[in-house]
Amino acid sequence: MSGARRAFTLSVGLVSTVIASIPAAAGEANERVNRVVIEGMVKRGEEFARDVGSGFTFRLSGKDVWVIEMTHAASPEKDLIYPVNPPYRFSNRLNVGPGYGESARDSIGNTPRELGFIYRPDDVATAWGDLERILWPYTVAEVEAERALDELARIPTGTVTFEILSADVGPDENRPGADECVRLLKFRATITWPQGAGR
Repeated sequence: MSGARRAFTLSVGLVSTVIASIPAAAGEANERVNRVVIEGMVKRGEEFARDVGSGFTFRLSGKDVWVIEMTHAASPEKDLIYPVNPPYRFSNRLNVGPGYGESARDSIGNTPRELGFIYRPDDVATAWGDLERILWPYTVAEVEAERALDELARIPTGTVTFEILSADVGPDENRPGADECVRLLKFRATITWPQGAGR
């Protein structure tokens, strides 16, 4: 059954957030990683933010459509997900809700989502500078835009696995006759990054 045809319901009475932090081994080099699992629920018009350790915060920002974000205390105004997850234009991949030709039901059917995030604070300014050259290539030489793409691809990343556990989709009461909206969302985010990174 396609994601657009699934039934998504959730009892409004359930409100819980669970954070579990588990050191784990990863890869052949037996690199130690942090692994944090968050389960939560958010209603339309609300935002969600939880500190996950090492200065990182996981967020669902926005009132009608949620944007999946990670920030760090060293640069709290800079999202760590967007610069390392192309395509950068006309994509609803980092959003939960209707947009860019995707319905609310299509959006919640897009699960799980595997997203990278910048885990070294020193890479944030470089990544956002590279992103500006890619988004507005007419302001720089073509070779600079290509170099920016290559540099972004080489930035080491942690992982956010975002799973939609259930959702309530229905008419948008604020805009009669408009497309449906996501009125309630229950989710799980599993976040991993190397130990010692972020501080």
